[in-house]
Parts: sequence; C-alpha cells; structure tokens
Amino acid sequence: MPHFWEGFAELKDKTFVNSVDFIGHNFYVDVFEEPLELTEITASVEQILRNLRTNLAVAGIPGSVPIRVTENGWPTGENPFTRTERTYNQQAVVLETVIRTVYRLREEFHITHYELFGLRDADSSKPDLFHQFGIMRDDYSPKLAFSVVKRLIQELGN
Repeated sequence: MPHFWEGFAELKDKTFVNSVDFIGHNFYVDVFEEPLELTEITASVEQILRNLRTNLAVAGIPGSVPIRVTENGWPTGENPFTRTERTYNQQAVVLETVIRTVYRLREEFHITHYELFGLRDADSSKPDLFHQFGIMRDDYSPKLAFSVVKRLIQELGN
C-alpha cells in the first residue's frame, strides 16, 4: 500500500496515533525468502527493525512507543527454495543470532518484548516448514534450539 505510513501522519484527528501503547511486529528472517548466509542474518534483522522504526516515525508514532517482537521463529524441515534440509543445528544457530541481535538493539529501537512463534512442532513428520517451527518436536522432545533458547532466557532475561 503506497503511502500507508504517511496516511497516519496526515490524520487530522491524532486520537489513534496518540493512543498507541506499543507496536507488535511479526517478522521471519530467512524463512519466506531466498536463503541467507548466516553472516547476513544479523544485518537483515537490524534492517527490518530499523525500517519499522523509520516507518513509525513517518506515521508520527514517536520512538517512546515500544516495539514488541510478537512473532518470530525459524523452522526445521525442507527449505522450499532450495529443497535442502533446514537442520536442528541451523535452527539453533539462527534463533540465537536473531535473539541476540534483537537484544543488542533493544535500547536503540525501544524493544521491550520478544516472543517465539512456536514452542512445539505442529507435525514433525511433515517436511513442510509450516509444520516444524517449534523448538521441540510434536512429541515434546527438545530440538537443539530448545536448550539454546532456554540458555538465552537465563542469560538475557531480567
């Protein structure tokens, strides 16, 4: 939608903009696009969050309004672009990279929350990425990312 954010800034009645308590943002890096190299993940997360904060400013929503990452994750299973396997190890590494990047940027972009999309797979036997977003298999056995996320909560949580 062209000029979406500008439309908020042009509102004569600022009631909506002035009533915003937080911005919920769902984003997935390296999931619904051509695969990124691990070295590109950090820059992609930062660009996504920087673009959001810039667009919010265009809309007249000040930087004092917090951002909550309300949905984020990285699935195992088959990559639909390359038809290669997204491994448990890759999931753990990518999630740690994303979470650490969000944490590092939390003050600059006023990020107050991070929510993981899926604790448990919908169906671990299906290779489709929509069934394997969890950090645990559908039988609740942990994938490698489970221990990584648990460690990050202990390390970074407050």
